[in-house]
Amino acid sequence: MSQTNSTRTTLYPMEARVSGGMLSLVRFLMTLQNKRMPVARFTVGRDRDALRITLLLDCPPEQARRYTELLAGLEDVDGIQPSAGTMEVALLKTRGDGWRESAAGVEVHEEGGTVVASGEPGALEAWLAGIGDDVEDLVRLGPVARPGNGGD
Repeated sequence: MSQTNSTRTTLYPMEARVSGGMLSLVRFLMTLQNKRMPVARFTVGRDRDALRITLLLDCPPEQARRYTELLAGLEDVDGIQPSAGTMEVALLKTRGDGWRESAAGVEVHEEGGTVVASGEPGALEAWLAGIGDDVEDLVRLGPVARPGNGGD
């Protein structure tokens, strides 16, 4: 669970495993829509046995627990649990090498001329503020729910 400073909203990351393929995914999505769940982010991936859905709900704690119980009761949901947490990813082009001084909690590397930084949303925000004018172009992804168990 993390809080964003600009809107004082609480994001609850969770992860669900769904068996049964696309029909199960459609049922899951329709439940989110029909119950008007406040989904901030939604990601789907496939592992060995099932679909893995990671999502962020933007709601109070009690409401998040009710939504989790509702989703857990769906026919093809094999399990649903809180996710490990949230993270944010930033892709940027820079003018200098100021980005090389990474902040605590932010992992940074360069790939093909693009700087890739990731970490907790607050830590990444502080790191970006620290390099300030060196940034030429910036794309931010997040906050996103981090899948648990490394995809296992």
